[in-house]
Amino acid sequence: MTLGWQKLNNCPLCNSSELENLYHTSDRHYGIKGIYDVAQCKTCSLVFLNPMPDDSILANLYPDSYYSYQNFDSNSIFSKIKNLLILILFPARGTKDPKFTTPCKVLDLGCGSGRFLSKAKENGWETYGVEVSEDAAKIGRKEEDLDIFNGTLLDASYPSVNFDYVRANHSLEHIYNPNETLQEVNRILKPGGKLLIGVPNIDSLTAKLFKDYWWYLCPPVHTFNYSTKTLSEMLEKHGFKIERIRYNSNFGGIFGSLLLIMNSKSGRMTMGTIDNALFVLPMMLSHYVAKVFDLLKLGDAIEITCVKQ
Repeated sequence: MTLGWQKLNNCPLCNSSELENLYHTSDRHYGIKGIYDVAQCKTCSLVFLNPMPDDSILANLYPDSYYSYQNFDSNSIFSKIKNLLILILFPARGTKDPKFTTPCKVLDLGCGSGRFLSKAKENGWETYGVEVSEDAAKIGRKEEDLDIFNGTLLDASYPSVNFDYVRANHSLEHIYNPNETLQEVNRILKPGGKLLIGVPNIDSLTAKLFKDYWWYLCPPVHTFNYSTKTLSEMLEKHGFKIERIRYNSNFGGIFGSLLLIMNSKSGRMTMGTIDNALFVLPMMLSHYVAKVFDLLKLGDAIEITCVKQ
């Protein structure tokens, strides 16, 4: 590996040196070159890349087409009809943020171009974002006049006890230093402030079934893969009390994994084809099966809401 990759001899969660190689695999989403080792701690079961890339490597891995870096949807009739059809065909989809009695001060960690922040701002919230992509941050600033810091949370150096709510929806699995990041979140949250973490679930039925073809394994851009157990332990380690664990999967884990297998022989990259309208029926079937897995607590996406103690 090149400069910027670090071999980990101890587990970032429990510090155990009992590590084993889980997968020796490649990127099947974007065409990022290289072979990557995914390790698992024998003691606590945390899954992570090993060697681990730092921010200097990670920031340059994402293609310009990455989904959260895109321009805002237009307000055209076509876009409104499309969004309505998605709601009808794929029900119970979307993140469930914790409820607040009044608009507060929110930070979105890994905010992309700021879609969530834009809606929160419209509802009267005081909004801030952190995003490592310079282009995505520029979109949010230009199109919605959002306050988005381009860099990492540690670089942003926000004041202590500053936010009522910090949101990290499908961003913590992209971060190489979760311990330092969660400690910083604790510092900038007000006492009793809430934190939402949404991540893929490595302990899901689909992850066990598809193994290194699981859609959300996604090396090297997913540096960590958590379970409800390992994420809960990491949050408690940094002073957070778990309030709610919710399983919130969609068609991606099942249908996307099948696409990875189908495309493996041709070498075709899968990202960009998963939401093709030609696949709407198998996508719908996969979505409903995923929701059954959620009811059984076997879904491949989890959301944990916790509070700063």
